[in-house]
Amino acid sequence: MNIKKTLLQIILVLLCSNLYAQEFVQIKGNIKGLGNGLVRIIYELDDIQYQDSVEAKSNKFELQLPLAETAICTLSTSINKQIKVFIAETKPIYLSGSIDKVYGLQVTGSSEDELFHEYKQHLSAINFKRPVLIGSHDENQAQLKKYAENLQLVKDSLLKGFIESYPKNVCSALAILDMYITYPNREKAIDSYSRLSDNVMQSFYGRKIKEFIDAADQTGIGKTAPQFSMKDEKGVLVSITDFRGQYVLIDFWASWCGPCRLENPNLIKAHEKFSSKGFTILGLSMDSSKENWLMAIKKDNLVWKQLNDPKSTSGKTAGIYGVKSLPANFLIDPFGKIIARNLRGIELEQKLSSIFN
Repeated sequence: MNIKKTLLQIILVLLCSNLYAQEFVQIKGNIKGLGNGLVRIIYELDDIQYQDSVEAKSNKFELQLPLAETAICTLSTSINKQIKVFIAETKPIYLSGSIDKVYGLQVTGSSEDELFHEYKQHLSAINFKRPVLIGSHDENQAQLKKYAENLQLVKDSLLKGFIESYPKNVCSALAILDMYITYPNREKAIDSYSRLSDNVMQSFYGRKIKEFIDAADQTGIGKTAPQFSMKDEKGVLVSITDFRGQYVLIDFWASWCGPCRLENPNLIKAHEKFSSKGFTILGLSMDSSKENWLMAIKKDNLVWKQLNDPKSTSGKTAGIYGVKSLPANFLIDPFGKIIARNLRGIELEQKLSSIFN
């Protein structure tokens, strides 16, 4: 009897310990013009999106977020649709400002947010500069290409210096994600990632970088295209292995992606020219709205096989292929090997011409 009582006490102590072990971060704010409006904060950790909200009282509000590590938070109000993105650490945060400029709210208590904001200001100053073009179209294009290459070198240098100064800060991982994952560059991502401290590598955002690197290793030129299967617009199950024996372009897109829609005429032209020679396209949409997806297919006259995977961005097919931004594509040969990726404009037609001609 005493043994049972002792075991019960131990279990109760463990349960209570787990409850109290949950870390809560206090988010307080005083936003002029907010009145008694609703304040909502959204954040993501471990690929799960969380949301919390509270009604303000006389412009003031207070939330307790269960944050165990540093996270990017998005704040919005019921008064307007403007948002403020900030970095919350596991310590109290205070937001102040005016409802007229939610995106410009002052964030106090987060050194991560302060450092990242400073880095982004330097980056914006670099991006703001533009060359003066006075030559012919071809000369201007050559100038722009050279300028873009030099500009990237300057941005690379800025990021490298930032990481070397703050290797123990999570905002350095965020800077890498912003520079080399949103606009994929495996080699530079690996080099930058290696400069982070072990703790930052193990953070949520450090793990996201590692996931990209691992996915890039699996989808490099010469690698076998990762397997996936899903239903097409007619409900028929389609697998990437169904296309063995022909060249296929896996095209990641969405109806809401402007650059994707602008690229579709180039895909149509390539499909019309080479489909009879053993080339096809497999569209993979990230649309959450099936109606918008089907409307875009019809409006853009896309005649090839189409699949829809709305959860792609959270770790399914796009995650397997390391896709972090749209549009993105992979050219697969008849043996299932990746032979090119992210072909834009005339590049796809040129690549196919070199294959079939």
